Amino acid sequence: MTQAIVLAQELLDCLETALLAGPNPPPASSIMLRAGSEVTPLLSTKTDECCSGLGWVRIQSISGVRSLGELDNVACFQQERTLNLELGVARCAPSSDISTVPTEEQWAAVAMQLDADQGAMEAAICCAFGDLDETTAEEVAVGEYLPFGVDGNCIGGTMQVSVRMTVCC
Repeated sequence: MTQAIVLAQELLDCLETALLAGPNPPPASSIMLRAGSEVTPLLSTKTDECCSGLGWVRIQSISGVRSLGELDNVACFQQERTLNLELGVARCAPSSDISTVPTEEQWAAVAMQLDADQGAMEAAICCAFGDLDETTAEEVAVGEYLPFGVDGNCIGGTMQVSVRMTVCC
């Protein structure tokens, strides 16, 4: 197991705890590590990941810290990496029958849920990386929260966190 997946799993464990403690928690089985260049909530004849609620952490990218020519006092230039992780939560968008549109109350409820989900992401980052002495992360920088949707029946948001880490040579 790489250091990147260990840190992703630490963040996922904290995200699960935070989401399950919040309003309208998704099933624990729907809070997971996801892979790929983006997360697309899935829909089948029996399951709708948006409407059941979906929480995830995925490795967005891993990059080197130094550029060529910046090898001052580095015994192993391959050790330093920046890990970019994405946290995300998808929910069911408000809907109505074909003769009306969603009400103000439905939109307000979704806005409040997305706010709680964003707070859960913040809490997860603090839980996983709040005390750097307790983790292998060396530095942490939190990126912006980006809402998405309505896309089909999905609405939600993502947040990025960058972690400086050391890997083995």
